[in-house]
Amino acid sequence: MLYGLIAGALAGAVWYLVVLGTTSMQTYLLPAFGVAVAFGVSRGMLPSRRAAVIAVALTALALAIAMYYVERHLVIGYFAENNDAIHIPLVPYLDWLLEVDVHALTKSPSPPIYGVLALVAAGWFGYKGVEAQPHRRLP
Repeated sequence: MLYGLIAGALAGAVWYLVVLGTTSMQTYLLPAFGVAVAFGVSRGMLPSRRAAVIAVALTALALAIAMYYVERHLVIGYFAENNDAIHIPLVPYLDWLLEVDVHALTKSPSPPIYGVLALVAAGWFGYKGVEAQPHRRLP
């Protein structure tokens, strides 16, 4: 699980850096969360149903936290462009996290779609593994 947490944190940091450079949400990167977390989980345990469940749970957690910081950055930037200010805490309470994430998920259909793809990727690669399977020769 620790490797999955680290992979999720790294995926979130990469996504945040891309958003900093582009000032856009770049939701097409969300499925990479699922693959990264599943890869991390598979480093610590064999592919199985348990690994898939852990990968999906860790992906959901990593997405929720990363989406908070990405959306926080975009909202604060929007207010700054309009010569206004808004305070969104750097370390969120659960209600702030939920409110900012709901805002991010409801402003466009792409975040929930790509978020679901991230969870599906985490489950698939957690169950099947991320290593290439050896080819079997046909008789």
